[in-house]
Amino acid sequence: MLANFSERNRRIVTGIFGGALGRSISLLAPFIVMPIILHMLGAYLFGVWMTVLSFTAMALFMDFGIGNGLLTKLSYANGLNNYSEMRAYIVSAYISLSIIAFILLMIVCFLFYVAKSHLNFFYFENIEALYIVLVSLVVFIFGIPISVIQRIMYAKQQILKFNLWQIFGALISLILCYAAVFFKLNSWLIIVAYSMPPLIILLIATIVFFKQNEEISPQLKYFSKERSLELLHIGSKFLVLSVLTSIALNIDNLIISFKLGSETVTDFAIPAKIASLLGVVVTTLFLPLWSANGEAIAKRDYDWVLKTTKKMMFLGSLVVFFCSIPLILFNKEIINIWMGREFENQQEILFFLCVLSLGMAITSPIQMLLNSLGRVQVQIKIWVIFLVVSVLLKITFIDDFELWVIALISSLAYFLIVIPMLIYSALNIFKEFK
Repeated sequence: MLANFSERNRRIVTGIFGGALGRSISLLAPFIVMPIILHMLGAYLFGVWMTVLSFTAMALFMDFGIGNGLLTKLSYANGLNNYSEMRAYIVSAYISLSIIAFILLMIVCFLFYVAKSHLNFFYFENIEALYIVLVSLVVFIFGIPISVIQRIMYAKQQILKFNLWQIFGALISLILCYAAVFFKLNSWLIIVAYSMPPLIILLIATIVFFKQNEEISPQLKYFSKERSLELLHIGSKFLVLSVLTSIALNIDNLIISFKLGSETVTDFAIPAKIASLLGVVVTTLFLPLWSANGEAIAKRDYDWVLKTTKKMMFLGSLVVFFCSIPLILFNKEIINIWMGREFENQQEILFFLCVLSLGMAITSPIQMLLNSLGRVQVQIKIWVIFLVVSVLLKITFIDDFELWVIALISSLAYFLIVIPMLIYSALNIFKEFK
């Protein structure tokens, strides 16, 4: 038993450091290229791109929660070494997500055809803005089935290997983006050069992974209607949760664009991008818990789950707190070095978004536990309240206050709504395990 605990802890630590390495390098790419992209595109086209990226971040639910449901099912099956179950889930997920991606692609192509003839109706100032929207959406759609490999490798707790592939994709993305700028390609081609390489690398990673893990390699003959329905069942719950969390945490740019115009989005998006570093820290620290919890629960190692959840709530919060200090204290220097100028309310926006990240660090271990157990109903209720309250407050006050009020509302709502309710849910689970 102790050996199992030691091995599981080792995989978590490896996953955290691997995730930190991969995400650090991957994040350098946008931070390096965004200043030159802003210079090449201008405030309007750059704002359009940022708005589309916010939309696609919110639209992660377009996989109908199948990806998250797959991670939960594979983690449990991996704990039991049930390879036939894993193979059936994997091929069923790929087929389902490929169908979804094809349907979405047809819809986007139709809308592009309509919008191309009615630019003013869709509030586009020029055709370049429409092409930026198109390529961003197409890349997102292709990523729906291709990104399944992340869930599979996380379920197998091969997080370090996955992030090494991510690093390679980020480096290729950086090189091709600079090449596109150097040759002065059209704005939408610059976006393609930046966003496509990571997906191509993930496709290569998928081929390599299944050659090394043939026991779970997806083949059409292993497709299971029952497993597909099972993934859709649990996925529908994760779907609702993903919709709520994605919209709640990414809607700010859309609200600002709608109320104040696309140009104003840049003033909020730049400090928000700095604060997103803490979101990456949160994901890096806690995402490995999802698959580790699933494996431990399959083996009924409840004591390990309880101790690890409590420990990570404290340690993770401490890490995020100390990471936020230099971002707040040196925000002017960081943004000046990065973008070459300052933005209105950048310090206040960054401060309150750092507070939000601290709150997410406190609750993320609890959410990983709930995800491992497949219990999402309670999270859905919490996020419905958070979304409704925060959005209504933002729409109400954005006209009367400066942009920092958007970040303030997010952090206050999280601490007053999400944290207390999730802690209460965790206490009930701890009682069940005992």
